Amino acid sequence: MDEYYALVKKLPEPFRTELSGLNTQIAPFVQEIRLRVGQPVMFTMKGRLSPCIKYLPRAGHCQRVPPESIQACFLALCRHSAYAYEEELAQGFFTIPGGNRIGVAGTRGASGFSAVTSLNLRVARWITCELPAEVLRPLSALSGGILVAGVPGSGKTTFLRSMIQYLSRSDRVFSVVDERGELLWGGSAGLPQDRSIPCDVYTQYRKSDAICMALRCMNPQAIVCDELGTADDAAALEAGVASGVVFLASVHCDQAENLEKKPQLARLLRTGAFDTAVLLDGRSHPGVVERVVAL
Repeated sequence: MDEYYALVKKLPEPFRTELSGLNTQIAPFVQEIRLRVGQPVMFTMKGRLSPCIKYLPRAGHCQRVPPESIQACFLALCRHSAYAYEEELAQGFFTIPGGNRIGVAGTRGASGFSAVTSLNLRVARWITCELPAEVLRPLSALSGGILVAGVPGSGKTTFLRSMIQYLSRSDRVFSVVDERGELLWGGSAGLPQDRSIPCDVYTQYRKSDAICMALRCMNPQAIVCDELGTADDAAALEAGVASGVVFLASVHCDQAENLEKKPQLARLLRTGAFDTAVLLDGRSHPGVVERVVAL
């Protein structure tokens, strides 16, 4: 059964029942479920929005989402414990067990969101992709860091997960910094979704803190982490490079030329942590490589 159904079961009625009626042939193509006040429920499929009622014509409650329903969905997804997700919500999202990231938009209040007007439910699936030869060579030898760059939704997490899976078949010692619980789906138990992957996982720790922990205690040959970008991240990478660790990481960036133009990315490159950059094709082809460039 596709992961779509596990996600919609976390929603309150009537959305749970109505969305669970989606044809099993269609469900695997749903990347996101979007709920907005006063608007129909939408699916993101192949990077484009599509009204869910196109596939669920009898889903009457999905034709126009009232404010109270958005609030009910938000509370159900955070299990009526929004305070437990305060740190993530300050960044506009929270991640629930299973690795599903829930994007949140609305009105700011004194201690967070005073009103939630939009929810974006990302369907987390264990998806991998083909690794090109230009990536397999340095990955096999761990001869240099690999930086995966792409726009949101282009498959950066999928590509990193594919490299993790490749490393797991070797005798390499590596750590995974899974800050949001998405790479290996740490969830509330803090355990990898695929228990056969032999690695040390840091779930829901700040990347910079987790990198330092791994360096101090786990003696990794490689560290994998998603969505670098802060000054603290760069400082942690510098410490790792000095220790001889190879980094496999991702950043938000649309083209190779902009890696040097954005100050926070330029500092990451100056750490010397990366020898290779992988540019992904975009939202319509998640995980597909557009080109590989030497840094």
